[in-house]
Amino acid sequence: MRPDAAFFHATLGEFILPYDAVRTAADPDRALLDFLQSTYEAAANAAAWDREELECAVGQPGVVREI
Repeated sequence: MRPDAAFFHATLGEFILPYDAVRTAADPDRALLDFLQSTYEAAANAAAWDREELECAVGQPGVVREI
């Protein structure tokens, strides 16, 4: 999980990224994006999602593929 300040809170059952870790990061946008991407990947892999079917085409973020 990225960035290093992120962690999984077992009692809450969710991933946490403290606000101060984002606020004080050299690149706050990158810190948040890294957190979101890494937690998505962890959940998708743990649940064995068919990521090929779910995700946008490489290089076309936000463009939904036709099935």
